[in-house]
Amino acid sequence: MNRFILAISLCFLCFGNVFPQAEGTTDSIAEIKYDRAEDLNPVSFSKTEIETYKSQQEFDYLGRIEKDSWWTRFKRYINLKYEQFIEWLFGEYTPGGFIQFIITIIPYFILVLVLGFVFWLITRLDPGSSLLESPAEPGVFLSEEEEIIQSKDISQLIEEAITNKQYRLAIRYYYLLNLKRLDETGIIAYQFQKTNEDYSGEIRKEAIKQQFRKITRLYDFIWYGDFKVSETDFRLAEKGFLQMNSVLENSANE
Repeated sequence: MNRFILAISLCFLCFGNVFPQAEGTTDSIAEIKYDRAEDLNPVSFSKTEIETYKSQQEFDYLGRIEKDSWWTRFKRYINLKYEQFIEWLFGEYTPGGFIQFIITIIPYFILVLVLGFVFWLITRLDPGSSLLESPAEPGVFLSEEEEIIQSKDISQLIEEAITNKQYRLAIRYYYLLNLKRLDETGIIAYQFQKTNEDYSGEIRKEAIKQQFRKITRLYDFIWYGDFKVSETDFRLAEKGFLQMNSVLENSANE
């Protein structure tokens, strides 16, 4: 029985290709059709017109590549971080409508806030006002000498310097006291930038001018000499300043 079945199978395998295949199973070859008209002419192009179009910016479809500067890298970095933030905030959800509008204007809103803060900071610090304002009037920012003459009790300063045996400093105070009295009596117009020679030229009375020159020499020698002044030296110099006071009093009584 098994041999019979095997013989039948071999017959089908050997003679199976002899029978013709069913109609319609053969693959059909597609025919390529094209226009066979004989009156066709190739299109001609004007090289002049092509060059004209190429020179016009609106026909430049290639575009220009922006140089990769630090500013472009910075903008690209900011945009990337902002897109990562939006993706982290919404995930795969794509917002639309009003939410999309809010997301679009957020960077501009932040920029306005930053510019507003910078403007507020500039106006708060006001660095340019000192450049634009007029020069300060004399007496607003006082030097040490001006402050002593205008607001200190010079007589008290002299006594304190003598008590502390600061004789050079006492001579300085004596000289400033004489300048103050000359200014108060209208003999000179005290100004910090003036020199002693300027003050001497303003004095009209010869007696006052001669005594002022004497105390000026004493002051320059002692104060700018930068050496120790003993009490004896101080007492000798003090007589010249006291004599200056007497000359001023006598001039006032005339």
